[in-house]
Amino acid sequence: MIGVLGGMGPLATAAFYTMLTKFEVTQEQDYPDVLIHSIPSIPDRTAFIIGKSSNDPTGALIKAAKGLENAGAKFIAIPCVTAHYFYNNIAAALKIPLINLPVDLAKLARSKGIKKIGLLATSGTIQSNVLQSAFEKEEIKCLTLPSKQQSELMDTIYSIKQGKKSTSIFHLEKHLKTRGADAVILGCTELSLIAKPAVKRIDALTELAGICLKRIGK
Repeated sequence: MIGVLGGMGPLATAAFYTMLTKFEVTQEQDYPDVLIHSIPSIPDRTAFIIGKSSNDPTGALIKAAKGLENAGAKFIAIPCVTAHYFYNNIAAALKIPLINLPVDLAKLARSKGIKKIGLLATSGTIQSNVLQSAFEKEEIKCLTLPSKQQSELMDTIYSIKQGKKSTSIFHLEKHLKTRGADAVILGCTELSLIAKPAVKRIDALTELAGICLKRIGK
């Protein structure tokens, strides 16, 4: 059984479940068993990381993960990249594996021969170096957006979380491409809900679904 610690935000979690079932089977019993714990009430990860909130989400994340473990999940995926800032604390509280998405994304990028990657992610993810540290270990240089464009990206991410129609991020992708990025990573799962790419992408949410399916032999 796949355990999904979700709700950050709910639309990304819903899209993630769709990805886990987006393949043909001979009967419905061939689809994976998935246990989803969607908790939008978990405090804002970015706000805490960048110092705009003192409401630490660590306890809520650990409680939710242990709930999945106790309910029978064999491993856990978190379809929220920023939440991986708390990865070590969550993993230490569990007896089952917790997928380390940034590490897996970095290994994937290296396997594709990427030397320089543009990061589209929350300000919390960027400031905490959650992705950068993983990519740099694979000798991949990371490019981030200037502050004004990063603020624009955060507005887009929060807009998607609020259920509003998403705006294009193509110009942000192209900006990173013109600075030499071999590819752009959608390092926030809300961005996976935006239309088709203008440049070469690695989609964190899609890759996480693939990692889960590979673990169970699908």
